[in-house]
Amino acid sequence: MARYRLLIGGVFGAALFLVPAALSGQQPATGAQAPACADPLHTSGPCPAPAGQQAAAGDDSAARGKALFEGKGGCQKCHRVNAVGSRIAPDLTTIGSVLSVEELTKQLIDPNAALRPAVFSIRALTKDGKPVVGLRLNEDRYSVQFIDEQEHLRSLNKNDLREFAVLPTARMPSYRDKLAEAEITDLVSYLRSLK
Repeated sequence: MARYRLLIGGVFGAALFLVPAALSGQQPATGAQAPACADPLHTSGPCPAPAGQQAAAGDDSAARGKALFEGKGGCQKCHRVNAVGSRIAPDLTTIGSVLSVEELTKQLIDPNAALRPAVFSIRALTKDGKPVVGLRLNEDRYSVQFIDEQEHLRSLNKNDLREFAVLPTARMPSYRDKLAEAEITDLVSYLRSLK
């Protein structure tokens, strides 16, 4: 155990000794060369950003993505996150633990290619001629339950419908031409942070 304390103490001691010298541009007093960057254990290639700066960059991207989600992207008009937003599209509160960066990017660029059965919408026409559209929650042989565009939970018996269809296309628009590539990256960063 004493060896590990000595080793750890030596690493931290070297870090405390070499980092201030590297930051000030001076050579360490021992005559050894200062590392090329502030990380005393880094020996080759470009110097990585300190962990705090990397996290801050990711946080900035997620913050910009949240602003896009709530503003320009218009996502909150349909989706809900942490009990804020509409219920007419899937709740995205934990989407970051469900979909990868690649899957989220695909959803934003080409929603139809990435459409999952859990997010199918329905369109129906009642016997009295009223059209209904919504996000399907449950369906069996006799009935369908969904959230309509006014965010009302509805249940219809299929016998009471003139027409009924599960929509094979996403109601979500493609953001390929609506957002710049950097904005899509920021939006994905925000969505990945939702866990």
